[in-house]
Amino acid sequence: MTKKENILFIGTVRHAKAQESALAANYNLHYSAPTRKEFIEQLESFKREGVQFKALYRGFASHYTVGRVDKEALSHFPEGLELISSVGAGYDFVDADVATKNKQWVTNTPGVVDDATADATILLLLSILRHQYEAEYNMRHGIPAKPRIGRDPTDMTLGLVGMGGIGKAVAKRALALGMKVVYHNRKPVTFDPAVEPYLAEVTYISTLDELLAASDVISVHVPLSAETRHMFGPAQFQVMKAGSYFLNTSRGPVVNEEALVQALNSGHIAGAGLDVFEHEPKVHPELLQNMNVALMPHLGAFTVETITKMEALTMKNIDQYLTSGTLLTPVNSF
Repeated sequence: MTKKENILFIGTVRHAKAQESALAANYNLHYSAPTRKEFIEQLESFKREGVQFKALYRGFASHYTVGRVDKEALSHFPEGLELISSVGAGYDFVDADVATKNKQWVTNTPGVVDDATADATILLLLSILRHQYEAEYNMRHGIPAKPRIGRDPTDMTLGLVGMGGIGKAVAKRALALGMKVVYHNRKPVTFDPAVEPYLAEVTYISTLDELLAASDVISVHVPLSAETRHMFGPAQFQVMKAGSYFLNTSRGPVVNEEALVQALNSGHIAGAGLDVFEHEPKVHPELLQNMNVALMPHLGAFTVETITKMEALTMKNIDQYLTSGTLLTPVNSF
């Protein structure tokens, strides 16, 4: 009888239960302890018992309880780990550089998060343009304040920083609102007009500063890396149009939050819509107090349908690797 491979799950499977059951029929599933300290102790216990894992499933939001899959965590794993399959389009909760040095594959879940995150971006956009939160807050608290008049997105220029799947999905929705869409990327995107005809209406701008100066709204859609950390700071906010708006549904540390607060307080930036924060889950207190800011606690992909798809793809990567040695969505190579 062939010995079943062991898979370690960090966090729980929230919605893709059928896929979890299918995986359990073919492999031995183990689940992590609920805290970082207990998790490290558990790994050491597995080593003493001779239990090895060929694959690791990193669950949705598990970094809040167990922390990142970083150098420290990986150093405690028993020998034999070959794959870290992570739920989420961003993979900064896994130290991919360390994994690559260890010759461990890392996968993510691109594509399946695009629509939900784009919807959240447009939700934040309309909220700040129409002062929706302030109006609702006043109604719920019986504050007889005169509503502030809003702005129409129609004919505004939306500048997208990053034009991957999420950026494209935002562009499609913004065009439907009558916005003009421009974008900055490392290079112009190529597309099939039969599949993505709307991209013919989107204009590439070669430098970030040109994009910032030309846009009424800036929306950020880049992964977090050493290159993109604090990509937006005092200089970038100063280049933006006076009275423009800023959206971030990518990763918090892409933005110097103190610089954004200063730009908002000065009035140079008229409003911001944020789903992510530099020191998440902590939020700068002045952002919490500012009625020109719409906030969400990292809910961009937080829908039943999207989480189900992310979890299913994460497990499919594991199953495919363990059966054929191939991967659907690798992010590293060695």
